[in-house]
Amino acid sequence: MKVSEFLLQTLEKNGVTRIFGNPGTTEIPLVNACEKRGKIKYIIALSEVAAVPMADGYARATRALGVVNLHVAPGLGNGMGALYTAGIAGTPLLVLVGGQDRRFLHTRPVLWGPLEKMAGSVCKSVYALNTSHDVAANINRALRAALTPPYGPVALICPPDLLEQETDAAPARVNAPRLSALGQEDAHDFVKFLATAKRPALICAEEVHWHQAGAELEALAKILGAPVYVAPYTGVLPVAGNAACYAGYLPPSMKQLSDRLAAHDALFFIGGRGLRTTLYSEARLSQKKAWIGNDSSVLATDGEFELACIADVGGALKEINALMKGARKKRATGSLRPGIPLPALRAGTLHPSRAVHALLDRFRDALWVDESGLSTSDVRQWMELNAGCYLINGSGGIGWGLAAAVGAAIGQNERQVVAIIGDGSSLYASEALWSAEHNKTKMLLVVLSNRRYTTLNEAATRLADGPLESFNLEPPTIDFSGLARLYGWRYAQASTEKELAAFLAASSGRFKANTLLDLKLDPAVKPVMGSRHF
Repeated sequence: MKVSEFLLQTLEKNGVTRIFGNPGTTEIPLVNACEKRGKIKYIIALSEVAAVPMADGYARATRALGVVNLHVAPGLGNGMGALYTAGIAGTPLLVLVGGQDRRFLHTRPVLWGPLEKMAGSVCKSVYALNTSHDVAANINRALRAALTPPYGPVALICPPDLLEQETDAAPARVNAPRLSALGQEDAHDFVKFLATAKRPALICAEEVHWHQAGAELEALAKILGAPVYVAPYTGVLPVAGNAACYAGYLPPSMKQLSDRLAAHDALFFIGGRGLRTTLYSEARLSQKKAWIGNDSSVLATDGEFELACIADVGGALKEINALMKGARKKRATGSLRPGIPLPALRAGTLHPSRAVHALLDRFRDALWVDESGLSTSDVRQWMELNAGCYLINGSGGIGWGLAAAVGAAIGQNERQVVAIIGDGSSLYASEALWSAEHNKTKMLLVVLSNRRYTTLNEAATRLADGPLESFNLEPPTIDFSGLARLYGWRYAQASTEKELAAFLAASSGRFKANTLLDLKLDPAVKPVMGSRHF
């Protein structure tokens, strides 16, 4: 069979059903093989800036390997920012990069570039198909690397001339290495660490999602009567937002974070790659600390972890729970999330916090993708979403959310997907709206239109003594109705709470078509939780 068909059959045997990509001439053999074989669907994106987040969002929403196809050096370059985001968030992603035809590489043709170096800066591993003799080994190596924790993007360079050659290799399923649970001695050490603490806190991250450990984490929190905090910038909600133990996302500010954790004498980190923060601030976390996760490069914020083990977090928590039941008595707890009152209704104005609260109440069973800037803190404060049903980029950049929501909607077509995106963020990869309509998703895109880079102005208030005129997005005022019309989406707008309530009342049940809701906000009104954003 051709190498291209061997590649597809190997992906099929490893559970892949979709490839996202923005193909060019060098990807024609792969797209042609997809169409002829008809088992893996090639999802066309109009740019790599959209293709990579779509594959990332799909992977996170389905808890499966994402596959994206990029077009040689310029296409890889276009996708590198989103590959960085996937790596920070720990998404398992196989990146098929179209290498240039090897027969004239020595001439440095159009689209030539140092693919290995480029991909190596944002991928945990890079492999290449060099000859018909190594294709099976290197395809399997790339898959195995992508499916082995700690997760992240893995690149496989696929020259088009080699994809057309023949191979005798037989496609097979890859058996990626699996993490083990804790040994008995280690489990007892963690039990001792927790049982001797008076006020422990649990801090979790993405590994809880990927290892399906949310139920075990909630069980441990219940035994301890301890809160579960989500580490800053965690890309997938690891624990149910309606669980009594859920204490919210920690703010990405070391000063605010240390204040929030000050009452606790022991911090138990479950997964994560450290506490990622935004602006510099002085603070210390002097509590004793323990960690279980996948990434050996993780360091404690201050000093060393008292205990640290690489392990499957689900299996580890299960072992700890079994021992903890006899070591500590359960304590009844109410909600551990701090209560924040809603602002009062103001006639003729749509307050962003009240809008977020109303949307969360209406779509409490949806899968949410959030890139709403300052309002993100509001979403986290009031959401009661199930574990795995809230996605953010995780890297702190913008431009990921809209396209990632499209990928999530393609992967979870039976679910209502709600994307809540700032007006600035929504412009980065708006071409993903075409892919959504082309694939007949039924998304709701909520654009928070305050015509400002409000998040930057919040930072500027601290770094430059006030908002900057450069962060205004008008004139001209962006007309999102035109964007919806361009890509065949339905359009609605609301500039008052009454108009929003009418829209929500008319949208009972799941949306029957892709819909863009344009919320026109007063730029002078800041979200309630906006001051906790940094």
